[in-house]
Amino acid sequence: MTNRCGENVCRPGEVGSRFTPLFRPVACDLRAAQQRLAATLADTRQPSMHAIVEFLLEAPGKRLRPALVLLSARAAAGPPQGSCRAGRSAVDVAAAVEIIHMASLIHDDLVDDATLRHHRPCVHVRWSKRTAVWVADYLCAKAFQLIADGADPRLFTLLGSQLSEMCQGEIQQVAGRGDLQFSESYCLTLAEKKTAALFRACCGAGALTARSTPAVCRALQAFGRHYGIAFQVLDDCRDLVSDQEGLGKMPGQDLRAGDVTLPLLYTLGCSGLSDRRTVGPLPAGDLEGIGAVFLSSSARARMADLVAFQVGRARQALALLTDSDFKDSLHRLADDLAVAASHLLAEPRKQDVAP
Repeated sequence: MTNRCGENVCRPGEVGSRFTPLFRPVACDLRAAQQRLAATLADTRQPSMHAIVEFLLEAPGKRLRPALVLLSARAAAGPPQGSCRAGRSAVDVAAAVEIIHMASLIHDDLVDDATLRHHRPCVHVRWSKRTAVWVADYLCAKAFQLIADGADPRLFTLLGSQLSEMCQGEIQQVAGRGDLQFSESYCLTLAEKKTAALFRACCGAGALTARSTPAVCRALQAFGRHYGIAFQVLDDCRDLVSDQEGLGKMPGQDLRAGDVTLPLLYTLGCSGLSDRRTVGPLPAGDLEGIGAVFLSSSARARMADLVAFQVGRARQALALLTDSDFKDSLHRLADDLAVAASHLLAEPRKQDVAP
């Protein structure tokens, strides 16, 4: 399959069939970023590291974060003028943010004592906890090596500040495990730090590689922020109601770890447990019960409204950008998230509601 430049584009399924149509305007760039990522991680003389790298690359995931970098870079530059490819800096940053994301998942799984990721054993399960820590650190080092190749200090400033926010959010969540005395604003702040910070960094870094104006850069960062919050809230809802096949990991992982999310906070309030001050690990039966309460209570509708609000804010942030296929893809990504939320959080049928 080729594009209008005569270049090969990604085959369906290479990045993730659900997102392939949305990523089509940057398919060539995304494939280049994937190749750059693989080459960067394979650049080691340690044989054992090669096996781990191959393992990580076997499950590429959605590649949403590098796509956000590339779509933002092209959207910030406006309609194509000549080249159908993003610059080397944008490709390198796209590869770098995906490597950082991979490292964060290894750390998350280790901290949460998870066993599955993408339907496969986690790195610390397949190898060891000590190996997992050093692999994640190695990934972060390689990511910043890629960013340094771009020779733009602004990228370090932007990515460094947002990664700091992400780490602070994870620390806050671990420190507050089991504590139910949190507010909605606190839970939203955690979602912003844990997930939206990296999405914001992806969009802002893409804009920087395009040498865009500060206003355009801020607009794209705002898109990443609101999209990221909606993404995390929906992910938290999935953790309550989805099965292992749909998630690719054990459902209820947040609950089992004692992490307090906004859907859980509202659900416990609806179930008459709002006076509890703490929540601990729950057996499978309790998890199923909480999921049923979530779907049959006002908590479901409140989460649906929140996701819709954040998606709307994300779309509004794009108004400043010149119309292009890349801007349209960002809009379609927001719409896709809204559709996913409507499917998951739709009014339950009577037979789905627990008696």
